[in-house]
Amino acid sequence: MSFISVVFIVFLLITTTIYFLVPSKSQWIVLLFASYLFYFTAGIELAVFLLSTTIIVYWAGKALGKLNQEYRDRLKYGTDLDKEKRKLLKASVNRRKKRIVAVMLIINFGILFVLKYFPVFAEPIGELLSSIRSDFEMPVFHFLLPLGISFYTFQAMGYVIDLYRDKFQPEKNLARFALFLSFFPQIIQGPISRYDELAVQLYVPHKFNYKRVKFGVELMLWGYFKKMVIADHLAILTGRVFGNPEQYQGFYLIFTAMLSWIELYTDFSGGIDITRGVAEIFGIILPENFKRPFFAGSLSEFWRRWHITLNNWWRDYIFYPLTLSKRFVILGKKCRKIFGNEMGKKIPAMLALLVVRVINSVWHGAYIIYFVGGLYHGVMIALAFLLEPQFKKLTKRMKIKTVCFSWKIFRIIRTFILISVPRLFYTAESWSEMLLYIRFAFSKFNPWIFFDESWYKLGLDRKTFQMVMAAMLVLFVVSIFQEKGYCIREKLEEQNSVFRWMIYFTGVLAVFLFGVYGLGYDSSGFQYMQF
Repeated sequence: MSFISVVFIVFLLITTTIYFLVPSKSQWIVLLFASYLFYFTAGIELAVFLLSTTIIVYWAGKALGKLNQEYRDRLKYGTDLDKEKRKLLKASVNRRKKRIVAVMLIINFGILFVLKYFPVFAEPIGELLSSIRSDFEMPVFHFLLPLGISFYTFQAMGYVIDLYRDKFQPEKNLARFALFLSFFPQIIQGPISRYDELAVQLYVPHKFNYKRVKFGVELMLWGYFKKMVIADHLAILTGRVFGNPEQYQGFYLIFTAMLSWIELYTDFSGGIDITRGVAEIFGIILPENFKRPFFAGSLSEFWRRWHITLNNWWRDYIFYPLTLSKRFVILGKKCRKIFGNEMGKKIPAMLALLVVRVINSVWHGAYIIYFVGGLYHGVMIALAFLLEPQFKKLTKRMKIKTVCFSWKIFRIIRTFILISVPRLFYTAESWSEMLLYIRFAFSKFNPWIFFDESWYKLGLDRKTFQMVMAAMLVLFVVSIFQEKGYCIREKLEEQNSVFRWMIYFTGVLAVFLFGVYGLGYDSSGFQYMQF
């Protein structure tokens, strides 16, 4: 069921009505039934994966909770425990908990890996085995990727790891836990929520609140505007250029690489806005996933603003455990002896950062291009971190004012250029194609395309292209106000009702008149549904 469909709007209206009419203690049950009904529309047979994850993680959570409670009770009532025995007890309990966590990680990420990456690796494995044995024929498997499998897997594994760390008590009700993993607005593309932040909101009663519902609808409308008016139009242009790089060389490719970031941002953040708006209607506040990433002054800041919940997941469950692990601590000590205290402390952190950025990119796709993109971002961030003292000395020596508007603009433009480099070849499927894209981008100098009619021949006519640019200007202005700390919806609420309704009407009209529709067009195609 597409977020961008009449069916979904009707589904949402019916669910909302029932939710606020039933007794408050039964509201979470309405959300559970609605979530599974929403999921079943994508294919009942694929729900087996969601159900399997829900059941095994639920029981693993109960087992971890039992071990945590036994450990606390033993400490509380174990008068015979001295310091050494307490240490041995903790080590014994942690070993048992680690075994449970390891099994959960292997099973759940194993399922995700097979479904998502087996088709990618099957062909080269088949070719290798055929070269060894000529009569070998690799069997062909066609896997359907279950809806939202990456997002609910990350959410489930975060729950397991947090229980290992004894952050909260495990959920005792299987149905309630099923709702935590399947909550229908966020299962398509996140955001990835933590149990201790989301669960209590799902289960407590919520009374109908007109202002809250209105704010939710406003956020949904803003999401539809970003997705249908900006992203879906830019997708036509970027698809034309990236699909024919040999024809559209030079500034065509360079400028399209930059536009593709805006396309991805408006597509993904638009979907998240719809998700958060739907949840807000029910009284549930989901975490922000974007904070104006194109206003970032560095690559590291960009990733702190982009897909925040996923990057926080990498930080909390991979980066910190890696940097604090015994091997990395030993590596840090050796590096301090060889490179000095300042440099030695940075090397383990940079290595962990590199691992995280590569894993993040490979999660988006198993092709070598994704690996190269992750390596690029990791190396660039690591170099910035490593050379930060030298940069500060250089700017001081050159008497550059770093606390001023011009310097901030310079850093924003520099960062946007740096993040756009891998976008030049993100549709390539091999090393040779990647190098070809780079050659096409820089082998032709054609700046005149910005001043003639060239951009109006890429699937968008003059009026449509100018409309998209105007919509991007609206997005830019709104983002500036948000960056300054203004809540647009609150400010709008302070205005006269006539002005407010003019804004609402203009927004709805823009989506209906300028949104991408037409024969053969699939408006449900959010890019992050693929991941």
